[in-house]
Amino acid sequence: MKVGGVCENSSNCGISHFLEHMAFKGTKTRTAKQIADEIESVGGYLNAYTSKEVTAYHSKLLGEDKELAIDILSDILQNPTFLKEELERERGVILQEFFQTRDTPDDIIFDHFQNIAFKDQALGTPILGTEEVISKISSDDLGDYLSNHYHANNMIFAAVGNVSHDEILDYADKYFSKFKTEEKSSDVEMFQYVGGSYSDVRDIEQVHAVVGFNGLSCKDPDYYTMAIFSSILGGGMSSRLFQEIREKRGLVYSIYSFSNSYTQNGVFGVYAATTADKLKELSEVLAVELLKMTESITEKEFQRTKAQFKTSLLISSENNTVLCEQLVNQTAVFGHPISHREIIEKIDVVTIDDVKRLANKVLQSDTSVVTVGKCDCSDVLIALKVNGFKG
Repeated sequence: MKVGGVCENSSNCGISHFLEHMAFKGTKTRTAKQIADEIESVGGYLNAYTSKEVTAYHSKLLGEDKELAIDILSDILQNPTFLKEELERERGVILQEFFQTRDTPDDIIFDHFQNIAFKDQALGTPILGTEEVISKISSDDLGDYLSNHYHANNMIFAAVGNVSHDEILDYADKYFSKFKTEEKSSDVEMFQYVGGSYSDVRDIEQVHAVVGFNGLSCKDPDYYTMAIFSSILGGGMSSRLFQEIREKRGLVYSIYSFSNSYTQNGVFGVYAATTADKLKELSEVLAVELLKMTESITEKEFQRTKAQFKTSLLISSENNTVLCEQLVNQTAVFGHPISHREIIEKIDVVTIDDVKRLANKVLQSDTSVVTVGKCDCSDVLIALKVNGFKG
């Protein structure tokens, strides 16, 4: 379903995720236990997840049992009962998930980062919501949200494996034709990257830090250029950040860069964890390494990164779960799947100059700096400012 955190507001943030949980807690014809028993009795697997722009319900099982999975998926999406006792029980489960994330520094830091990057906007709210909102969501709230958002023109149905396209069309007609079609308003909220800083000071051994910048949408022509830029900088053991900051200086155990792209925009950033006494040095080296990406990129690391992408793409084609998710995400954004050949062609045309140009563009945006640990983010901000970064 093309429904997620971006559909929410401050009064119902987390409801997409709550609804995803409740879909498995009973329908008009199946109890929660029956849903689990039916799928697992044939050795199958059933699960779901919620992101900023998509809520996905998925199953993996033998081809001979595919209709059972489709039947169950259609049932939980069209006929959930939202029984009060199940709702209260699942509310407790979601609150435990919320508390677990809040107590995990390398999880909660990304919620803080997203909030700073897109402050006071739906794209900046946590997927899990807030404790206050989670505690108040009712069955009526869930029913209204499902009715408003779960309809045919928000749905993508995909399958990979021992199934034909004609079969899928038949199953869609049989099991999903009751979904209503709604005319969506053309007024879509536009999200604006803001930037800023935030320190979550707590007594733990390490300081976790994220330094971020304005990124690109998944529709941007430079999407694959961004992927190459991020990978050269901090995409693996051979990346610049890993080699310079971990291997050469021993400042961290974990450091990597990331690029998250959404339909309208995105974010780029670097995550690292170190001790408080090393944060200043880490920040200074990180700032220098970021700037180096705008000046010099070797042909060797450039070609190595391209080869990594192509290999990863081909390997993913052998994993039905990954391939199915790719089909859904591509269809959600572009309206159709994108072939591996087309992706490889887009990677092949990227040049070193393209990467340096993009690095200049991204790193000139305002910074988003977040830390979780014993100290605040002042050392990071100073190091960035000294090296000419904004924010």
